[in-house]
Amino acid sequence: MKVGIKNRTCGMLGVLCVLALTLSCTKETQGGDHGSQGGGTQTSLELTEFTRLNRGESEINSHADDWDRSTVKMDYRSYIELGAANNVYLPTYARIRTLRDGSYILTWQDAVGVNGNGENTYYALSRDLKNWVYMGYLWQGQNVYNGLGKPDVRRFTNANTLQLANGELLAVASFSTVNTYSNPNYTAEQGIVVKRSQDGGYTWFGEKEIYHGPCWEPHLIELPSGEIQCFFSESRPWTSGSHSGTDMLRSIDGGETWEPALGESAYRVMRKHWWNAQKNMWCYTYQMPVGIILNESNRFAFAMESCNQRVVNASGGYSDQFSIAMVFSHEDGTWDYLEGDEITPKERRIDSVVMRGAAPYLVQFPSGETLLAYGGRDSRQHFRIGNATATEFGATDLPALPDVGSWGGLDLTDSHTVLSSMRDSRDGADNATIALARFHLNHSIRATSRQVALDGDDSEWAESDEALFVGSRCQAQATLRCSADAENLYFLVEVFDESLSSTDFAYILLSPDNDTENLSAKSRRIRFGYDRIKSTDQYAGGWREADFGYRMPGPSTVLRRTRRIRITVFGPRSPYPAVRLNWSMDGCWSTSDILMRRPMSRMSFAMPAIRPNGFPFR
Repeated sequence: MKVGIKNRTCGMLGVLCVLALTLSCTKETQGGDHGSQGGGTQTSLELTEFTRLNRGESEINSHADDWDRSTVKMDYRSYIELGAANNVYLPTYARIRTLRDGSYILTWQDAVGVNGNGENTYYALSRDLKNWVYMGYLWQGQNVYNGLGKPDVRRFTNANTLQLANGELLAVASFSTVNTYSNPNYTAEQGIVVKRSQDGGYTWFGEKEIYHGPCWEPHLIELPSGEIQCFFSESRPWTSGSHSGTDMLRSIDGGETWEPALGESAYRVMRKHWWNAQKNMWCYTYQMPVGIILNESNRFAFAMESCNQRVVNASGGYSDQFSIAMVFSHEDGTWDYLEGDEITPKERRIDSVVMRGAAPYLVQFPSGETLLAYGGRDSRQHFRIGNATATEFGATDLPALPDVGSWGGLDLTDSHTVLSSMRDSRDGADNATIALARFHLNHSIRATSRQVALDGDDSEWAESDEALFVGSRCQAQATLRCSADAENLYFLVEVFDESLSSTDFAYILLSPDNDTENLSAKSRRIRFGYDRIKSTDQYAGGWREADFGYRMPGPSTVLRRTRRIRITVFGPRSPYPAVRLNWSMDGCWSTSDILMRRPMSRMSFAMPAIRPNGFPFR
């Protein structure tokens, strides 16, 4: 589906532009409480936050051919940790969902019980991601007598939620009874349970068991038809170590009834073999399933843990080594129901998109980019950008949550923003918290064709403008938008910074849009502060001062009381028929918050493009 923004064409401008903002987190704040534009006085300055930009209608999979220039950047100001002050103790397996009314539900389990796999699941609600209402147990562990007639514990783990098309919340969790978990005669004491809410999670009803058998990590997906599918890690320890592949249940009545029926084997849909040298046997793998329905498609794409081998660990025991695999349904969204010793055919799986990793999560932006999160060998969360079919991912990890922990999750909140959650155990397991933050998508943007008045009012700029974000290193952050007319390019930079200084500056780098990573004689650099252009340079083996017509129309609008700046920079489109954009922010931990994947002396493939259009190429 393609829906264009008014007065735009598909013409591509070809110039590489890098904006580098140097904003300090620690320097002294300059005096003054009011701002000015060309000497005037202003008592308020309304800037547009990134979450209010990129609101125009867009083309689905618009960046399918440009995905490897896209990236995500953490919004440092959104980062929060939830711990004891929020009634969060020993948390792990955090999952967050954005509801249609703009609120959020967060679920987690406590890292207690056998192997720290949890016993109780909890949840909290929020309207703004900062203030959370602790709601208590979603499911509470129970003291029971097991089928052997002995005292036991029923534990609940891996809770997750899904908001259905009708607005209801469906919650799901796996349950197990500790001492009969590995006994094939007591599968009814393990399984999956669901319940629902019609008031955003304040109350729940309709709890029911929908599957019996050892299992973990249920994941719900609602199809456009209204059918709900529940994918989960099957675990038959008596036949295959601990992992047995991924199974599926389905409901066609909104989760009231499920098939196969309770007590029957579920549909086995994803698995492959691996050699277990410890037990001298072939086992099955593919677990922790997290899937999506690909844009403009019926096909499912799943990120999975794939067990490769079992090795002797430092303590003399055995540990499984995992990679991250991708597994796909048929094009029409159907699955082969595997029987006997059947496994997923090689043409519908990619066994190692990441050679060593675990606990994956997968989402897709409307513009086509897929985002894969996983836990690395360093016990940190990692991101990789992928293509629109989830069949290719960048070889370089992108920065994710800056924490040491495990079992992270993602949730897409809008066209350019994803939430990430993860257990943060930097201060030890007993002091673990849940870390949360927004991550914003930066990709090639389309400049708006308009006449810019250059009068300091800036009211012609709109929330439908496409924008880029920088601000993952510290509190200082900024957005950038671009407009174009027949003669000029216009850049609007809006800065939030609690520590303004006259030494702050930004770079805009312009360079031909070609396949080379190197700067050329056509590369230009504009360095400016909030009051003036500081320098303009041309590249000739190094940067040399040159005047090529870029200006600021007057002093920027600065409001010191609220630590806000609005800056406009403009100059001729010629000699470039296009602009590509990237920028960085210095001053936070003495490093750059940079979108490029290479130093600024080498312009890299990883830069989003700006595509002004509506006028002939020059």
